[in-house]
Amino acid sequence: MIRTTAIAFALTTTAGVGTAFAGNTVPATVEPVVYQAPAPTFSWEGGYIGGQIGYAFSDFNLDSNTLSNFDENSVIGGINAGYLWSLGNGWYLGPEFQYDWTDLSVVDASNGQSATFDGIARLKLKAGYELGNGMLYGTAGFAYADFNSVSSVTDIDKDSYVIGFGYDWRVGENWTVGGEYMYHNFDGAGSAGGDVNLNTIHVKASYHF
Repeated sequence: MIRTTAIAFALTTTAGVGTAFAGNTVPATVEPVVYQAPAPTFSWEGGYIGGQIGYAFSDFNLDSNTLSNFDENSVIGGINAGYLWSLGNGWYLGPEFQYDWTDLSVVDASNGQSATFDGIARLKLKAGYELGNGMLYGTAGFAYADFNSVSSVTDIDKDSYVIGFGYDWRVGENWTVGGEYMYHNFDGAGSAGGDVNLNTIHVKASYHF
């Protein structure tokens, strides 16, 4: 009797263990771990290059015998390059160089000869504050105008101050677009010591390194 009971218990235990192992013959599925690189982040700090196109509103007060006061407007466009350093707390500061080709021309009514305002170069200090996905900034610096004449008004190659403000908007990992307004004043221009006031507005696009 004891022997029969022991055999029955052994058989029952063996069957239970076999059933348990039979139910776990397939290992659990392990999900692969996929590495995801962090999304690239845009930084205002660093160098950039770009271009701009806009419009110039000029007011010439040359006090010449034949050309006294006149206004002339034109489409302008050119290139820009600069560098920004982070000052912390969303503030940035750095230099920017900008050059525009212009098509400002004036005809002397007394003799039919013309004068042309060929270009303007600027070296500015740019200070900006990061606002969300963009940057609001102001600029101040020096400008140089190239004004060539074949009439009685002498050549005007004159330095000036330039001040302005603008806003840039991030449109990609390395790209920004924006708008900028600038005011220039060229004192002592021309043979009679007049002046030239120039207002410009631009649409700009830049690539940041």
